[in-house]
Amino acid sequence: MQRSWLTLSVVSLGLGGFLALVAAVARAPMVYKLVPPEYFYHAIIGHVDLAIVGFFLTFTLLLWSRTFKVELKTPFYLSLTGILLIAFLSLSGLGKAVSNNYLPTIDHPLFWLGAILFFLGFWVGGFSLWRHALRGLTSKNFEEHLVSLAVFLSLLMLLATFTSLPKAGSREELYLFYERLYWAPGHVHQFINGTMLLFAWYSLLKLSGVKVYLDRLRYLSSASLLFCSLYVLLPVVFEDPVSRSARTITDVGYALGLGLPIFFHLYVILKNMRQAQRGIYFIALVLSVVLYLLGVGIAYAGLLPSFVEYFLDPTTGYKGMSSTLSIPAHYHGVITSQTLAFMALGYSLLKELGYTKRLSLLPLSQVYMYGVGMVLFVLGLFFAGLRNAPRKTYGTAYTDDPTVLLSLGLMLLGTLLAVFGGILFVLYSLRALTLQRSSS
Repeated sequence: MQRSWLTLSVVSLGLGGFLALVAAVARAPMVYKLVPPEYFYHAIIGHVDLAIVGFFLTFTLLLWSRTFKVELKTPFYLSLTGILLIAFLSLSGLGKAVSNNYLPTIDHPLFWLGAILFFLGFWVGGFSLWRHALRGLTSKNFEEHLVSLAVFLSLLMLLATFTSLPKAGSREELYLFYERLYWAPGHVHQFINGTMLLFAWYSLLKLSGVKVYLDRLRYLSSASLLFCSLYVLLPVVFEDPVSRSARTITDVGYALGLGLPIFFHLYVILKNMRQAQRGIYFIALVLSVVLYLLGVGIAYAGLLPSFVEYFLDPTTGYKGMSSTLSIPAHYHGVITSQTLAFMALGYSLLKELGYTKRLSLLPLSQVYMYGVGMVLFVLGLFFAGLRNAPRKTYGTAYTDDPTVLLSLGLMLLGTLLAVFGGILFVLYSLRALTLQRSSS
């Protein structure tokens, strides 16, 4: 089943990467008219749902299965069906695109069915492993501890979905309906991603010749479970789960429950990187950390003025980050740090499972290409956001600012590098997976 999970993850990433290229072209100078305006939003939704949600969670299930040595057959077939339905709706342009956060949605029965089946597969996988996770939660082995933490977070994500359902409201306002539905479970999902990013970093460090055992840090990261219980309760406590008060609590929960544990773990990882062997896994780790710090730095820079203003005068209300391209710059930095780390782990799994004897120079080139491309992409969005370029907007008709146009050009250059790097990863992995196993 590990081969099946890896193949599904790679295919989901490949489809999402193609739609990322379509979305980037649709908001780049001179070339945006190549993409119809109405299809731009389908492309964004398909990119997020396939390259981020689909890839991350299927690869996460693969790592759970590998760590606990348990085959997850039923979750695989549920996830496979869900991804196929989501991909069909995204590529076909059918249904109404709704650009809500966390799980952007195509309002169509087939998309709903796909999303239900996909997440059902993920949650069935979590329920299948909870006994293993209970034993591994206090383990000093980073693999067992972090995977166990992610399994319990997946169950909290399910609870957050149930508490959000009654508060979703009327479907007359589709954006607010899906925003309320996914806000709390979407936040728990980010904790799962953060936990598995730490897993990937420690794994890349181990593959670079340095193995770290967790001591008191495992108690700090376990505190994420307490903070995620807030997101289960948010829809119950607040009349509107996306109200200003609820958003303030979610941002604080991120900063304390996710940001702080990751920074403490990152300190340990950086301290041990000096002993690591230089190679593809080390390069991937470095570029992944750079992307993460870039994304987090943009977030803190955007949130700090709102926190200070709210602290000095609470009557102004907490506003959060401005709705500019700085927001996707932030989350693409954080998200693609995990994508790159998972790609490098994918190469390791190809060797471990016997699909290749040794890695050629192509994977190393791909890691550089994807990592550098995403750095340029994030910087391009960030610089455009500094000039108040709006997010989720088709074309460039909203501006004639040369700084914004140059920044979007930088974004497109980074996209091309990253997409080409993603294509290399997908083709290399699928070629290895479809050939016979190499002899040991």
